[in-house]
Amino acid sequence: MGSTTGIRAEAPVVALGNGDSALLEKQDTPETTHCSLFSTQLDVIAHAPSIQSLKSTYPTLDLLLRTDMPSGLWWLHVTSPTDGDIESLSRMLDIHPLTTEDIKIREPREKTELFGPYYFVSLRPPKQLEAGVRASSLSVYAIVFRGGILSFSFDDSQHTQNVLGRIKEQRSHFPLTSDWICYALIDDIVDGFAPFINRIQAGLEVMEDSVSVTRPDDIGLALQSIFKSRKEVIRIRQLLHEKTDAIQCFARHCGTFGAAPTEVGVHLSDIQDHILTMLSNLANAEQMLSRLQSKYLAQISFDSTRIRNEIAAALSRLTVVGVVVVMMQVITGLFGMNIEVPGQYVKHLAWWPSILGLILGLLVLLFIVAKRINAI
Repeated sequence: MGSTTGIRAEAPVVALGNGDSALLEKQDTPETTHCSLFSTQLDVIAHAPSIQSLKSTYPTLDLLLRTDMPSGLWWLHVTSPTDGDIESLSRMLDIHPLTTEDIKIREPREKTELFGPYYFVSLRPPKQLEAGVRASSLSVYAIVFRGGILSFSFDDSQHTQNVLGRIKEQRSHFPLTSDWICYALIDDIVDGFAPFINRIQAGLEVMEDSVSVTRPDDIGLALQSIFKSRKEVIRIRQLLHEKTDAIQCFARHCGTFGAAPTEVGVHLSDIQDHILTMLSNLANAEQMLSRLQSKYLAQISFDSTRIRNEIAAALSRLTVVGVVVVMMQVITGLFGMNIEVPGQYVKHLAWWPSILGLILGLLVLLFIVAKRINAI
């Protein structure tokens, strides 16, 4: 069973040696990998484009995956399964209809539920934050039996490949169990949030440094960037809070099938500490974003008040000019009426400087009054 000769081309195989022996692997692109099978009995990691191809490569696959007759530890992961694949594996492994329905409808709620011979884990990876698609299409589902684990995902995430690599590195240090594989999958999903949090923190440092040098015309762009960052922080915090409950339920069910719970419990406490640290960092980031938003809004309020004051001052000056023009028009209009007016038949020019002096005197008077009332 341990030999890998005679394997068909559609199922690339990785031979697993004991201890620190070298691993011979035929690389296959994750995008084209549909099924991944790890088995300690066969001592291989196999990849195949479909369940049927995997069965044709390993005719004893049904016996290998039987949960009532343990035949070594196994892990079967299916990427983007069809409803037919889910139904076929459900009948093969006697999976509860509620579990099958959750996987088929891509249940978005994160949870850990016990169903007799297995427990069901549903988690959402962080890739939804980058891809911008609904979380319900990206959930990872794991069905954990005593002797193996069946998992499903609906995207091309690298969580499965990362866990398989971790298995190859650490399988010689301690005995593997299905609980440990499920823990490793949860740990890799939780670790996937770290790059997003680091990106948010790096963006916060840039925003904080640019508060004092942001031009008024760029404040709108800065507020838009803050809004997007706060939205991302809220989404990450929501996902991490949901994982806290799911991990606590997983800790209760861990060891249900005979494995010592302390073997995985130590690692689970590390995951919980990691989640608490990330939640604390996100809370600090939310406070910093709130302060930055308040500063920018205060700057907008200050600029708006300054502009209003400048407009009011300009309107006051225009009002004074209008009053002066009206007074001049009144004087010139009185002496320009089509009737007899004082000085109309006088032959000398004494009236001209008198009228001009009156106008200039009114201008000076109005200027003094406007200065006294701070109109100009």
